[in-house]
Amino acid sequence: MTTHTTLGFKAFDVDEHYYEAPDAFIRHIDPAMKKRCMQWAEIDGRKRFMVAGKVNKFIPNPTFDPIAKPGSLEDYFRGRNLEGRDIAAMFGELDPLDHHPGFRDRAARLELMDRQGLESVLLFPTQGVGMQEALKRDIEALHAAFSAFNTWLDEDWGFDRDGRIFAAPMLTFADPELAVAELERLLEMGARIVCTVPGPIPTGSGYQSPGMSDYDPIWARLEEAGVPMAMHAGLNGTVQYGRVWEPSRGQFEAFKHMAFPLVAFSDRSISDTFAALICHGVLDRFPALRLATIENGAMWVPDLLRNLKICHGKMPWEFKRHPVEAFVENVWVSPYFEDDMALIKDCIGADRMLFGSDYPHAEGLAEPASYLDDIAGFSDDEVRKVMRDNAYELLSASAR
Repeated sequence: MTTHTTLGFKAFDVDEHYYEAPDAFIRHIDPAMKKRCMQWAEIDGRKRFMVAGKVNKFIPNPTFDPIAKPGSLEDYFRGRNLEGRDIAAMFGELDPLDHHPGFRDRAARLELMDRQGLESVLLFPTQGVGMQEALKRDIEALHAAFSAFNTWLDEDWGFDRDGRIFAAPMLTFADPELAVAELERLLEMGARIVCTVPGPIPTGSGYQSPGMSDYDPIWARLEEAGVPMAMHAGLNGTVQYGRVWEPSRGQFEAFKHMAFPLVAFSDRSISDTFAALICHGVLDRFPALRLATIENGAMWVPDLLRNLKICHGKMPWEFKRHPVEAFVENVWVSPYFEDDMALIKDCIGADRMLFGSDYPHAEGLAEPASYLDDIAGFSDDEVRKVMRDNAYELLSASAR
């Protein structure tokens, strides 16, 4: 397995995570909003995370203690589970959280990054990416919760204190006016990148495309600031599509996988989001916008680009520029380590590919730099772009 010493330079990992502190959503919440947002409760002797007064099961153990070892599910995600082991068994022995101080403490994380040969990381939520859907029926509470969370995030991790850890605050588009106000606050706090989940935007009574003109003030401000929007995998309105086929399915729970959704629509959210952004004109109206797709894989990209090309051939008047060109120019993609890297490079070029390990999650890599093994056929110049330079280019317009 590759180690960081094989690279010859320090890498930039665009998909790393923290495990949220117990008070991440609570420390700075308006007391008047607390019951409508997040709380802890003890039920049957176990600590439960409550959202909008209901037990939330997005994370099976929301205390994160004990926690799975990084990369413990790598074989599962590489399709190497032909003997049919249960996912719970594949997790193996869990670790006490205090064995991994870098998962919650910034100074310890920097020391860990040094040992792993990482110069910089983009840092994303674990629990946070499931919260928009949990509060979709109370838009005011949703915005209040995310604003409180972002204040905690900057306090504990920092949006950009030293050019090494870039923690991405969460932004929901649910109320465009509140979203712009929060974005302005985040920019004043020094955010270099912001994060949302792909999928249709909750409106309180339903959903609609992020490409609708209602959200143009958000896209316009991001373009003006040069700050990228990262579309990071998370729970979103696309889950409704699954219930059309399987109406008996209950609340989403991480790692409770079923065959049909895995085959039929695991890429639905991210592919449809970029189809909407392009077909509904966001990249025509805001041609300098920078977008990144993180922890969504990349095997959906060839099909999307093929369909965009066919659509343009049938109705070119729908686009101000070729939609494939728009995607390749404006979107950076972080493939899963198990993806066909050569195919993705053929589609978008090495200039738009980003190294992301999903560390320290069980479904990520135990050693982030081992991602290099999966781009073994790339030239030295391409390797440096994927493992480092492209990430800095993504952030370059947001430098203060």
